[in-house]
Amino acid sequence: MQILGHTVHVSSAKAGAQSIRDGLRPLRELPVQAEQIQSLDQLAETVAKAVERTAPAGSPLNEALSGTALGHPLHPPLTDVVIGAWTGAVALDWVGGKRGRPAADQLVALGILAALPTAAAGLNDWATLDRPTQRLGLVHATANVAATGLFATSWLARKAGRRSLGRSLALAGYGTVSIAAFLGGHLSFRRGVGVDHTAFLEAPEDWTAVADEGAVTESEPLLVEAAGAEIVLVRERGSLYALLERCAHQGGPLHEGRIEDGCVVCPWHSSRYRLSDGAALSGPTAHPQPTVQVRVRDGRVEVRRSGER
Repeated sequence: MQILGHTVHVSSAKAGAQSIRDGLRPLRELPVQAEQIQSLDQLAETVAKAVERTAPAGSPLNEALSGTALGHPLHPPLTDVVIGAWTGAVALDWVGGKRGRPAADQLVALGILAALPTAAAGLNDWATLDRPTQRLGLVHATANVAATGLFATSWLARKAGRRSLGRSLALAGYGTVSIAAFLGGHLSFRRGVGVDHTAFLEAPEDWTAVADEGAVTESEPLLVEAAGAEIVLVRERGSLYALLERCAHQGGPLHEGRIEDGCVVCPWHSSRYRLSDGAALSGPTAHPQPTVQVRVRDGRVEVRRSGER
């Protein structure tokens, strides 16, 4: 009887888990469905061009919004400020009592103010995405705008003395921003927005011959392969450099880029990396480009993994 009871318990647990999965299916499918809304394309193109005119690649504004100097995208940590402030506000609304009201109101306002630079950084990142991902990004942004509007209305209601309405609006805003955050997670974790596209790429550990020395000409990037890793070789002012081929920003082919002032410029979005150490000197990249050790031995160019990433 004990074994039978255990079997029934396990079966019930499995059935409950399946029921939860089925209930969450619409939410799981929402990002994929949003990526297929082709009617958003014209709006996406218009907004993307406006963003690129306002913060062109290589401009100080673009670098600031991209997080180039930080070595980390700016948008994600800013979202923590917004969501954290609104989480605290909603919590204080419902469990803080009268003493928590001033702090709740201040946190609502903080989240609204922080939403502005957060949106700017997000738009800057979004403008360089491919079209299906831009569609999802628009839905993500729309949900965030709606959430900000609800919290702004909540703040106005609080100032007018309509606290019950303000609390309800904040709760609705929190639900909306939670959906937006779920879509943002899909953008990052499923579509790789903002991630370092070289994170899992490695050159061989041992010195490996990849080309004749004479094949690497001045300021002409050369694509080679070493143990399955694509590497770009560059000769600049007599010195030889090697970097991983795929741009850390969005995987652009660096061997198709141009060489300027000791840097390689990605052909896709004009991210600029210093040849000597891969440092990101201008956006939209937020990541440095990994370099590879290189030497010439017996007329052959050899490469191996650098000790630093």
